[in-house]
Amino acid sequence: MGRALFIYPNALHTPRGCVSMHAIPAGRDPRSSYSRHVTTRLLDFTRQGAPWPIRLWDVGSFLALEELYEAGVWVDRRVLSQSAVDWQRHALERLLGDDPALGSSVYRRELREVLQTTLTLASDGRRKLRHLIDIGRPGYLDRWSSCAAAQEPPRAERVARAVAAHLLDSGHSLAGVQRWLRGGHLNLSATDLIAEASALLARPPRQWRVVVPFRSLSRHEELAGWLPNWLTAEQTRPLMAGASAERHREVVGGLSYSVEARDAERAVEIVSDLVERLQARARFTAAGAVVPLGEAYIGGEDRSFPLLLPPRGAQVLSLAAERQLYVVGQDVQRFGEQARSTVDEALEIASALNQGPLAPAIAGGWAALESLLTEARDPDEREKVVAASRAAALVACSWPRAELTALSYRVREVPGDALPDKLAACASNRERSTLIAAELECRDGLPLVRSWRTGSDVASVFRMKALLADRRRVLERVRGYLEVSLRRLYRCRNIVLHGGSTGGVALPATLRVTAPLVGAALDRIAHSHLVAEVPPLALASRAETALRMVDDDLGPGLCDLID
Repeated sequence: MGRALFIYPNALHTPRGCVSMHAIPAGRDPRSSYSRHVTTRLLDFTRQGAPWPIRLWDVGSFLALEELYEAGVWVDRRVLSQSAVDWQRHALERLLGDDPALGSSVYRRELREVLQTTLTLASDGRRKLRHLIDIGRPGYLDRWSSCAAAQEPPRAERVARAVAAHLLDSGHSLAGVQRWLRGGHLNLSATDLIAEASALLARPPRQWRVVVPFRSLSRHEELAGWLPNWLTAEQTRPLMAGASAERHREVVGGLSYSVEARDAERAVEIVSDLVERLQARARFTAAGAVVPLGEAYIGGEDRSFPLLLPPRGAQVLSLAAERQLYVVGQDVQRFGEQARSTVDEALEIASALNQGPLAPAIAGGWAALESLLTEARDPDEREKVVAASRAAALVACSWPRAELTALSYRVREVPGDALPDKLAACASNRERSTLIAAELECRDGLPLVRSWRTGSDVASVFRMKALLADRRRVLERVRGYLEVSLRRLYRCRNIVLHGGSTGGVALPATLRVTAPLVGAALDRIAHSHLVAEVPPLALASRAETALRMVDDDLGPGLCDLID
C-alpha cells in the first residue's frame, strides 16, 4: 500500500530514444505519474504562501518577450543601458531554446534572428519582434498540450512551470487558478488539463463590480460625495454580503469600481492597488486618514474578499530560528548614535517587499541586495548588476538543503525501515538533510506521510534525485534561472527609479517571482551574519566557489555549499 508513495512509475521519466511500454502516452493517461506530477506542480505554483523552493522563479516566455520589446523605449530614454538589454536578449535566446511550444521551426528561426539584433526603438528587428509575439501567443497552451501528449513528453516540471507562468502572466490570479484547478480539474490527464487551461485563457475578461466599504474617509461628504462611484452608508450596507450588523455600523460609505479581470480574485487585487493609491494621496494632504473596512464585495458573490494583495513570500526565517528577531536596542540609545549593522539596514530597506506598494517594494528589494553584495572596487561591472549574480549563487546553494530538510519532516514510519529513527537521532537540520540526500542516493524514494501535500513531496523527491544524479549541471541551470529573474528585478528597479514609472509590462510579475528569492538571499546572509559573522561578500564568494567545485574531491557536500 505504501509503495506508491515512494516512487512514480517509470513512465514519468522515459529515457530519450526509448519507447515507453505504456500503450497510452503518459501525458494522455490521467492515472499516470506524469499527469499527476504536472497537476501537483500547477497546484504548487499557484498556492499562496508556498515556500520559495517550490514556487515559480521566473516569468513565462511571452511575457519575457514583451518585456524585451518594451525595453527599446527605456533604452531610448536612457533608463536602461544597451548592455543590460543585450544581456537580456542573449539570456532569453538561450532560455527559449528550452521551450518546445514556442512555435514551428520557421517561427523559431525568425525569432532567433530577431533576438540577435539590437532591438533599438526604431529598428526593423523590434518591429518584427512585435509581430512575432502577436502571432505566437495565440495557441501557446494548445501547443503545450500537444507536447505533453507525445510518446516522449517534456519534463513534467518544465511543462507545469510554463503553463502556470503563462496563466499568471496573462492576468489570472494565484487564488483564481488554484480555485479553477480544484473545481473539477485535478483528475485530468496532463494534455486534457492543459487544453482546459487554454480554453480558460480563451475566455474574454469579465466585468466585475467591486464595492469597498470605508470605516473612515475624512471629509467624504465634500471630497467624495460628488464622485459617480461614491456610495453612501445606506447604499453600501445592502451590498455587503454576509456582513454582520456590527460591520454595517462601522461603515461611513463606500466606493464602487468597475473592473475588467479574468477572475474575481484578480479584480479585488486591482481594487486593492487603487485603494493603496488613495491612501498614498491622502498622506500628502491634511484631509485625514483613508481607512477601508478591510473587505471588498463583488456583485453576484455571496462572500467577502480580503482587501489585500496576495502575500509575496519574502521570508527571513533565520531571525526567529536563531532567536534574534527582537534583539534590537538592548544598549542605551542616544540620539544620533543608533548604530545598525549592514544586514539590519538591508532588512529595513527591503521591508516593503511583503506589504508595500509595487514601487517601493521593487526599489527596496533591489537596494537591499545591492547594498550587501556590491562594493566600489568591483571591476568591470556597470551599475552594480553583479549583485544579481551573487544573490543567485547564494540562493542556488541554499536550494538543496531547503528541499531536503523539508522532505526530512515528511518521512513516515514503515515497519522494518530505520530511517525515522535515524532522523530522530539527528541534532540539526543539516544532519537531517545530509541523511535524506544519502538515502535518496541508495534507494528509489522515501516513505512519505500521506496528506494533501503528498504529491508535492513526491515531486520534490524527483527534483532531488535529478540533482543528485548531476549536481553541477542542475545547480548551474538553477543558478541561471535565478540570475535571469534577479536581473529582471534590477531592470524593473531602473524603470521605477530612473523612468519614474510603475507601468512597466513586467513589473507586477517580477515582484511576484523575485520577492521570495530576495527573501531567500537575505535569509542566508542574515544567518551567516548572526551565527558566524561572515560578511555578505565573503559568503557570496564561497557560494560561487562551491558551485564550481561541487563535484570535486575537495568540493563541499550538497548540504554544505555555503556553510
